[in-house]
Amino acid sequence: MRRRAANPDGSMTFLEHLEEFRTRLIRVLIALAVGIGISFPFRNKLFNLLLLPQKIRVQNIIADATAWLSSRFFPSEFWQFFELWLRATATDETPFTPNFRSPMDPYTTLFKMCIVIGLILASPILLYQTWAFIVPALKRTERGIAVRLGALMGVFFLLGVTFAFFIVAPLLLELSANLWHSSESALQPENLWTFNDYMNFIIQLVLAFGIAFELPLVMAFLVRLGIVRTQMYRQNRRYAFFFLIVASAILTPGDVVPMLMMAVPLILLYEFGIVLSGLSKRRIPAIVEDTVDDTDLESA
Repeated sequence: MRRRAANPDGSMTFLEHLEEFRTRLIRVLIALAVGIGISFPFRNKLFNLLLLPQKIRVQNIIADATAWLSSRFFPSEFWQFFELWLRATATDETPFTPNFRSPMDPYTTLFKMCIVIGLILASPILLYQTWAFIVPALKRTERGIAVRLGALMGVFFLLGVTFAFFIVAPLLLELSANLWHSSESALQPENLWTFNDYMNFIIQLVLAFGIAFELPLVMAFLVRLGIVRTQMYRQNRRYAFFFLIVASAILTPGDVVPMLMMAVPLILLYEFGIVLSGLSKRRIPAIVEDTVDDTDLESA
């Protein structure tokens, strides 16, 4: 329970802020420990879940979507042939067997996997404790904006993670594993990837795409604060595209192919951010009016 504030204005002192931060940090660490403990008995299922991109074929996903759309909206023989062609180009599951390089690799991999799952399970507690620590310093209108912005950031982050795990990762793994497996190549190497390296690749990929998908919200938020104008985004497209390509090269693991697979969605997200910024700009007066109303109520 929070102690009585020592300041005359009712605010908390610096030491009381530190004490509250320590208390909430301990709660987050306890939630993380519980999440790790819960994930440990399900390590075999988690192992199979992380290997799911090995079995997913994006061509079949697109073929299923094409079949559903063509049967309901675009009935045509062209789309039927396109569906069959996609299914014909889909290979079997990615040819690689995860390995462990040293006797300690199984333990380090298991510990890392349980930490990641524990963080996911403890994320609601982490978000709540962070919100409870910050909310006393926010005004009523700022709390509403923070709630909406946080919800949108969570949705866009999950979209990026889902896109990376079910679309990008299977494509990259299939391309990498079958790059030298062809009838024309005399080199037929075996893919002996360690599970630790594979897991690092998946984690880095999904985090990179999850963060990258926040781009439209960042652009709209800057416009909403009045720091940037929407016209500036349109006028500086070429510089923005260059920056996004460089950022893709830094964020993604591996070679030029992962970079391009992130750069193209980022460019599309940038264009979507321009549209979202235009919509956000129109709502600024409403926010200002709410702020004025709150100020008048507080003064009254």
